[in-house]
Amino acid sequence: MPSTPPNPNPENALNQPARASLMGNLWLFIRVVNVRLRFVLLMVIVGLVAAKWETIVNTVDRWQHPVTPISIPATAPGEHVHAEGEIEYFCPMHPNVRQAEPGNCPICGMPLVKRVKQAERVLPEGVLAEVELTPLKVRMGRIGTSPVEYRLLTREVRAVGSIDYDQTRRALITARVKGRIDKLLVNYVGQRVSRGDPLAQVYSPDLLVAQEELLSAVRAARELKSADAGIVQAGAAVVDAARKKLALWGVTPEQVEAVIKRGTPETHMTIVAPMAGIVTEKRVLEGNYIAEGETLYTVADLGRVWLQAQVYEGDIQGLEEGAAVEVTSTAYPQDRFAGRITFVAFNLDPATRTLAARVEIDNPQYKLKPGMFAEAVMRLPLGKVTVLPEAATQPATMPVSASVSASTDDVASAYLALAKAYADDKIDAVAAKRLAEAAAKIADGLPSAAALRDAARALEGKNIEAQRKTFQAITAAAMELFSLAPPAKAKLLVAHCPMVKADWLTDSREIRNPYAGAEMLTCGSITGPLEPARSADPRDDGRYVTGYFCPVTPDRLYESPAECPADGAAFKRVRMEKSLALPESAVIDTGTRKIVYRESRPGLFDMVEVKLSPPAGGFFAVLDGLAPGDRVATRGAFLVDAENRLNPAAH
Repeated sequence: MPSTPPNPNPENALNQPARASLMGNLWLFIRVVNVRLRFVLLMVIVGLVAAKWETIVNTVDRWQHPVTPISIPATAPGEHVHAEGEIEYFCPMHPNVRQAEPGNCPICGMPLVKRVKQAERVLPEGVLAEVELTPLKVRMGRIGTSPVEYRLLTREVRAVGSIDYDQTRRALITARVKGRIDKLLVNYVGQRVSRGDPLAQVYSPDLLVAQEELLSAVRAARELKSADAGIVQAGAAVVDAARKKLALWGVTPEQVEAVIKRGTPETHMTIVAPMAGIVTEKRVLEGNYIAEGETLYTVADLGRVWLQAQVYEGDIQGLEEGAAVEVTSTAYPQDRFAGRITFVAFNLDPATRTLAARVEIDNPQYKLKPGMFAEAVMRLPLGKVTVLPEAATQPATMPVSASVSASTDDVASAYLALAKAYADDKIDAVAAKRLAEAAAKIADGLPSAAALRDAARALEGKNIEAQRKTFQAITAAAMELFSLAPPAKAKLLVAHCPMVKADWLTDSREIRNPYAGAEMLTCGSITGPLEPARSADPRDDGRYVTGYFCPVTPDRLYESPAECPADGAAFKRVRMEKSLALPESAVIDTGTRKIVYRESRPGLFDMVEVKLSPPAGGFFAVLDGLAPGDRVATRGAFLVDAENRLNPAAH
């Protein structure tokens, strides 16, 4: 085994491991410094991006959604404009505190914050301030806008009151003659009586004498039948006078006839109930002597009662007679009673600042008792409601003469019969005559009905081809008429044939072409229902709608007649005015005025003062300050207002 040669330089052998260790440590130090420098560099980059993040996002948004520049009008003489780039100091807690030098807020002592003034713009007329938000602020604030548009608005008014008797259905039963109560047939308060039911039996000497006078007059008249005509008339007059005397004392005609038939006077006369109801008061006992005019009973009919509702002063706008009311009571929370306002007081109660409104309520089951507390809900439409004529009503805003008295159902029936005959390649002279006569009945004040009448009369004596050509003019006039005054019994559809380039009306989806008959019987298609005519009035920009109206739910209209679910009253066809509606969430009430933020362009909001009606179902009716189609901030409007208050330069 060979031996290891000896190291000629033992000092180099000792220094070699030390030198290698030094190089390794140096290389490790360099690697550590490199890693830490990269970490520090990364942190610096992250910090710069975080600091400039809003600027970066806004730059990207402006590049993706460029905004068309708008021209700013020149500043009027005397108006102050801040120069772009000027510095000011303000208090974040009190934005109205602004000064040119740094310092502390004189109100709260908070150090003032430095910022760059923004250039003031010349505000358009009616705009109080402008607020411009970056797309990032709009997204972070979740600011949403919605258009101002016409809606059917109903203001709900709640009031409380107490149930009272219907004063027109109460009666005092008094003694017409003096006498003695020998028998009471109604003995306690609360007893129900019907009209004509006996209440008490009265003995009265005066009634006995009056009956004797009647019987004597009747016997004398019978004996004088063969006498002269003048004497017979005088006897009859005495009998009539005796009858009237008893009638004025409360004796019914049936009781008088019974006395005459029996021939002897009745010792006790029966007092009967003059109306049906409940005895609410009893003032006599058996054996009482009564004087003339003394009250015996009070009877009230509870089949209809009154609610004396107390409406607060701020809710009386639109409160009118005839308004529908829904009534509930704590005794019957599951029941809804329908009523109508029949009287509105002329003065406020100075103690409670309320106005009395009387509501009549049908109460057939006597559930509502006088003295009960009840709650009334009144739904008052903000727009004007116009009841259309029952005979010929129009769903459009174009006027129809009130003198129209004939229904368009006859016109529609004759038109459909004529169209059916043409589809069968026949001439129906009877239908043509019926059409002319029906149109003539409603021609006054309706040009379309007059044109239809004349076109129908022009059919006489023509062959089927000539009549089919005239039928186009008939259809045009009929479509105009029915769009103004739709028939109640027929739901009309519009059909079109491209081959003959003509329309016709039908009440069925089956295509039967009246212009071609068997040659092209199925040519055409249904294009839709006959639409209501629109008014030529430029002010009618969707403000009006026509339909069947239930006063209990005035915030909606129905397409067909029916009965109101609450009170069973028949629907009326009406023309209702819509209101320019603004959501409640868009309004900021400062106490002295109400403002909204209108979006003039993406990200730019104008502060506008508005005049509004009382709230109605989550909306306000705009009286002044906005126009249809304006978009306003409805979600996050308070954030826009806060930005406006923190940026006084926009004022």
